[in-house]
Amino acid sequence: MELVYIIQILLTSIMLIHTSFLDLKTREIDLKIWLIYSPLVILFIFEYHNLSLFLYLYSVITTNLLILIFYWLSLMGGADLFLSLILSFSNASVRPLFYSELSIIGLEPLTILLYSSIFIFLSGLFNFVKNYKYTYNYPLTTRIVLALSGRRITVREFLNSKFLFPLTQIDEKNGVITLRTTFSVEEDDAEWRKKFKEYVEKGLIKEDDYIWVMWGVPVIPFITLGYFISLIVGLPI
Repeated sequence: MELVYIIQILLTSIMLIHTSFLDLKTREIDLKIWLIYSPLVILFIFEYHNLSLFLYLYSVITTNLLILIFYWLSLMGGADLFLSLILSFSNASVRPLFYSELSIIGLEPLTILLYSSIFIFLSGLFNFVKNYKYTYNYPLTTRIVLALSGRRITVREFLNSKFLFPLTQIDEKNGVITLRTTFSVEEDDAEWRKKFKEYVEKGLIKEDDYIWVMWGVPVIPFITLGYFISLIVGLPI
């Protein structure tokens, strides 16, 4: 195996493990971290000769356009986009143990996105099995969204949590409770905990009451899993 390729995999792994840890711990990654890892894109020069340029450009553009759309919809953060861009160039070509042809010639960015999405879906499926029984009072569409990505917990649990965002909404004027099915990544979970503490103090809700929340999913660990799987199995077509 070429020394440059070993360096590519090693440095990429260090970046992914480091940023995954930061994503899990704080959900925020300083821009300076990406500046530190951005020189990895130079590795593209050593893999360019392996690529089918059309297939590679299709893979890069499609992958990062999808992530950009999710970012605009506030479903993913800017860190996920920065990471995807660095990965797209630093790992333009990889050599999986199985089904390696498409990964060698340029489909690696799309392969990482595919496997990452599968892991996110499986996580949602586990959540669905766990929570669907609590959604019987809601319309079908709402039931599916809540079961896939929501969590039913007590207010007390929410007040002692981190990175959870309330889907249950309370009107401070009249105490009317409503339910949303999504949140923005720009929201501050600490501010929401402060609000719900005030709701409890005002008697609008009790600590033993159940509410629906959504986890601020750390996407980078899923991308990391997708990358490592892509090194073992490319696209089996």
